Amino acid sequence: MGQFVGRRIAIQGFSLIELLTTMAVIGVLFGIAVPNFSSFIESSRARADIQSLSQSFVTAKSEAVARSAVVIVSATGGNWKNGWRSWVDLDADGNLDDGEVLSTVKALKSGAALTVSRSGSGVSTFSFDANGFLVGTLPVSISYRTSPEYCARDRDVQISASGQMRIVERDCS
Repeated sequence: MGQFVGRRIAIQGFSLIELLTTMAVIGVLFGIAVPNFSSFIESSRARADIQSLSQSFVTAKSEAVARSAVVIVSATGGNWKNGWRSWVDLDADGNLDDGEVLSTVKALKSGAALTVSRSGSGVSTFSFDANGFLVGTLPVSISYRTSPEYCARDRDVQISASGQMRIVERDCS
């Protein structure tokens, strides 16, 4: 019989202590990253809402000039938080009818509160004339509010009587 010559086989792997240490480090990193990522997502939603809001108003103003007609922007169901639409009153009856809607914007993605006012009074509609000016002499103020703890995400959109739009950060002090 031949003599058995044994080889020493090295078993490779991790010890329990190495594995637990690695898991602890991953847990700490995960605990730090998730809240920051959540905040990033909410901030992105707020930016998308403001962009959608301002773009739709700029588009309504442009449509008014291009069509040489008054374009009305009104809150869906009387509440801006539900969305809004731009439309042209083709039959001049003061009511939204089939075929008059130019564009529709759905509810805000972030769930933020949205109020539109003129001289401090809430309005559910405003209009741009054929020159791109607001109908009426008073500017329109739009307040976008998330929640008190995230004031830095809040914005105020101001539309002047000449139709110029300006977005400003809310003063959180």
